[in-house]
Amino acid sequence: MRVTASVFGRTMWVVAGAIPFWYTAYASEVAWMEDLTENGTGTVFATAGLWAVFLVLFLAAMLWRFPRARTAAVAGWALSLLPAAALVVWAYSALKG
Repeated sequence: MRVTASVFGRTMWVVAGAIPFWYTAYASEVAWMEDLTENGTGTVFATAGLWAVFLVLFLAAMLWRFPRARTAAVAGWALSLLPAAALVVWAYSALKG
């Protein structure tokens, strides 16, 4: 339980780091991000794609950090995907709304 909570908490820092990145990308109107979609939500998908890479790398780091509690590490990481998905939906609705 302690490993699950620890990995969840650490992964939430990675999730929280995507919020200022999205605001910066949205404010600067980066051309390659805007060109990803036709409806102006390219920054959301670009941020989610870059964010997914960091989350997978973080999962690998946590599996290396906790070799005897890999199931607990994966469980904590997987639990963090729920708020991550909620943030992606929030960012998408903020651009569409």
